[in-house]
Amino acid sequence: MIAIPLEAATGGSQSAAALVFVGRTIAFAIACWIAWRTYRGYERVRAPALLWLALGIALLAAVPTMVRFLIPTITDVTPLTTTLLATSSEIAGLLAILYAVYGRP
Repeated sequence: MIAIPLEAATGGSQSAAALVFVGRTIAFAIACWIAWRTYRGYERVRAPALLWLALGIALLAAVPTMVRFLIPTITDVTPLTTTLLATSSEIAGLLAILYAVYGRP
């Protein structure tokens, strides 16, 4: 069984921390599913825009969720570093989606 570091949560009860964990897990799963389905669409039709869209969705939703949970759990980096990494991934994801929609991939 995987231990959830609920004692590391600040500013709330353990039940609130558990709800946040469940919410982030659901958001991560949904983002991964959408990115996977988009990638599968790319494999069928070989439209580069779908590949950029899949990458953008992964960078926008799945990667920041993972970064915000894993980085503080397995390392002792500052919250600023974690926020910077997650925000950078979100910006890269938005740029990939913009390229998929408006660019000529």
